Amino acid sequence: MKTKNFTKLIFITFMLVFTCSLKAQTKFSPYKSDVIIYSGYSFPIFPESDEWKNADRSQRTDMLQIPTDTLGSISTRRLLETCLYYPFNINAFLCDNQSEGFDKVKNGFNGYAELYQRNDFVAELIALYSSRDVNLVEKMDNDYDRGQYSFDYKIMELMILEILNSTTTTSQRSNQIVDIVSRKQSQREQMKEYYSKNGTTEIIVNFEL
Repeated sequence: MKTKNFTKLIFITFMLVFTCSLKAQTKFSPYKSDVIIYSGYSFPIFPESDEWKNADRSQRTDMLQIPTDTLGSISTRRLLETCLYYPFNINAFLCDNQSEGFDKVKNGFNGYAELYQRNDFVAELIALYSSRDVNLVEKMDNDYDRGQYSFDYKIMELMILEILNSTTTTSQRSNQIVDIVSRKQSQREQMKEYYSKNGTTEIIVNFEL
């Protein structure tokens, strides 16, 4: 388990890298280039927006909630992408225990509540996770996108960890998922300059059955 001070240092450094790389945005987009096309719900506020800067934490949380009609009609894949880029996800890493921190983040967003009820959530998550090419980070030309791409893995792996801890997941399915994650983490281990275990862009989530 990481110490509280180390976790906060990672969080602060990570945020500094992102803040220094921000460009003005008028519409929500998790990436600054077109390397990853976002198809989820377009949050009405985000850290770069004036509305975000002029609101307090409670107001931001309220404004980030997905409208009921949208929540009922959005596809599971689009909902998954929405949750993957929920602006408060990074708060999960303020806690010593990342799983507990992530649980607090989830409880504050109705998108997660809906996502975890979907029957095809696990299949969509594994499909998205598997489709991500670790080597794609080499084609990115800015620190913001490289950091975001690395952070995507962290959030998806926290979701996967919850799935593995679920009593509804069979041993065979768990073994398949662990194998997929292990391969991805091994690939990232070979690219430490982008996915450094002790750096600002990667916090490895360990999986144990």
